[in-house]
Amino acid sequence: MLDVPLSKVIKRDIILMKPTDSVSKAAKVMSKDNANAVVVVDEDEPIGIVSERDILKEVVSKKKKPTDVTLESIMTSPVVTISAGKMVSDASEIITKEKIRNLVVVDEGVPVAIITPRDILSITFEEWRYESNEGVLDTPHPEGGICEICGTYTSALKLVNGQFVCDDCKEIMEEETY
Repeated sequence: MLDVPLSKVIKRDIILMKPTDSVSKAAKVMSKDNANAVVVVDEDEPIGIVSERDILKEVVSKKKKPTDVTLESIMTSPVVTISAGKMVSDASEIITKEKIRNLVVVDEGVPVAIITPRDILSITFEEWRYESNEGVLDTPHPEGGICEICGTYTSALKLVNGQFVCDDCKEIMEEETY
C-alpha cells in the first residue's frame, strides 16, 4: 500500500526562503499558498524549516514583532530529509521515528516538496479497496496514519466502530462498550 515512490505522489509546491527573511514575510507567503511550513535554504541546500507551530511558539506567544524576527532565529535545524526516489513507507517510518510533522523531500539535494503525516494518510485512503466477503465489507487496515480520535500519528491504526484509531484510543473505546 505504501510501496510507491515519493516522486509519484508528492503534490505540494514547496516554499523556499532565505535565513535572513522575516517571519512576517514567511507568514504572508504561507498564508497565500495555504502552506504549513517553509524550508530555509542557503544556495539551494536546506538548512532549516519553519512551521506555523514555530511561529506561534517562538514569535506570537512571546509577543515578538514578526518583522523583527528572522527565520534563522526560529528555524528547526538540521532539516530531516528524504530522497524523492524513496518509498512512501520510508517517509512514514522517518516521520514516526523522528516525531516530525514536516519531512522535506529532496531531489539531488535540492528541496522539492514537504510530506506530512496527513499526506501519507491521504495516500493510504486512496489505496483502500472494499471487497465483499459473504455480505460483509472488509476494509484493509492502514499501515500508519493519524488516529481519528486523538490526532496522534501512529505506525499502526486499528479499525474500531468504523474509525481508525491508535492502540490507546482502541483500549478506551473497548472499555466504554462494556
